[in-house]
Amino acid sequence: MVSDPRFTPRPGRAGDPHSAFSLAERDRRWEATRRAMDARGIDCLLVIGGGMNKNGNVRWLDNGDYGERSLVFPRKGNPMTFWLLQNWGKWYAECCWEGVRYRGHEGKVSIVAADAIRDMGYQGGTIGIVGLIGGGYGSEGAIPYMTYRNLKRLLPDASFCDASDILLKLRMVKSEEEIAMMDKASEMVNIEIDAVLRSARPGVRESEIYAELFDASLRAGSEAGRDNYVILSSGKGYPVNRRATDRILRGGDVLQIGYYARYGGYWSHPHTAMSLGPLDDEYKPLREAVLEAIEAAMGALKPGTPWSEVDRLSDEAVLGRGYYHEIPQVHGVGIDGIEPPMTTICAGNVPRTSPWREAFVEGSLAENDEWCELAGGRYDFLDDFTVEAGMVLAIEVKAVHEDRIFFEVGPQVVVEEAGPRVQTPDAMDVIEL
Repeated sequence: MVSDPRFTPRPGRAGDPHSAFSLAERDRRWEATRRAMDARGIDCLLVIGGGMNKNGNVRWLDNGDYGERSLVFPRKGNPMTFWLLQNWGKWYAECCWEGVRYRGHEGKVSIVAADAIRDMGYQGGTIGIVGLIGGGYGSEGAIPYMTYRNLKRLLPDASFCDASDILLKLRMVKSEEEIAMMDKASEMVNIEIDAVLRSARPGVRESEIYAELFDASLRAGSEAGRDNYVILSSGKGYPVNRRATDRILRGGDVLQIGYYARYGGYWSHPHTAMSLGPLDDEYKPLREAVLEAIEAAMGALKPGTPWSEVDRLSDEAVLGRGYYHEIPQVHGVGIDGIEPPMTTICAGNVPRTSPWREAFVEGSLAENDEWCELAGGRYDFLDDFTVEAGMVLAIEVKAVHEDRIFFEVGPQVVVEEAGPRVQTPDAMDVIEL
């Protein structure tokens, strides 16, 4: 590991890069959140965190580590974060931003949250729950049923509303400090890619590639955590990347990897394709479609472009050749590995005949009257908006054929005024080894 002076924690903070975020960055986030709360008449937020791609809202406000936890954030005064055990209080006092209090909840989140809300004087106020419902993949929210029910019992004079949209909007455009951290996370991914280039050859197992990849980035300083992972597969037979197995690589295989390297809490998530020898002829038309779609999407990623246009262009070349996909071709990245905005998840003529397939998902939460009442139309903006400078996006264009062969590559990019800046250049096309 080589220390990076840009990410040196302040004295008294935990010795981890995330502690290098400045107090000015803290104030920017807290002030923006409180302005949004004031506009809605919300006195206090209860922010629910719960694992992979669901803890970013808490971490964005308290700047703590990767552990699952929840947070009470008031319009005035200091917030309180809480995780399972009280004896972690010293750790969270050092790894969260100055001004964040900590309490262990011992599995009783609602009781500790209600205590904190009373202590802050908002027991009769309006409590906005971040994680009650949501947009995109988070439409059904994150708060456990009994946590919500018991919170209402403990705070009978309070009123409750959904407030997930507040942080969803604020987190879509990154600050300079966040982008610097994501540049560093991308450096970790680029180190992982180099490790794969050195180790990928016939006779090596997928699991060995997986181990080399993580060893390289951890030694370079990437953030370890219980929710780190990568998707890696070789050969044909699947319509999607999967977990690494003990399969032995063979000449002619295409090794396709979706990386998730994290630094200071922020992810980098490009996709590479490496061919062990000349690219198999069957992959070539899929590659052509993917590269055309990437070029079109990147040409559209400029401030002011309607997101619907990015959606259309990232699909056009793939669907026009008769291929399909079941992941978003472009999506946001940040403290969570998958964040809004995102393009259409499934598109094209997806086969329904494979024996392992079940019925496709149909219907919408918008058909539920209670969900619509809670949402109040505040998620409609996700249907279309414009690209903004400061968005950080994973371009992961995929073309799938017959549920047995796919090709997928794409970089992580930062949208700047002149267009997208590529953070992971080796993810632009297949690499023939």
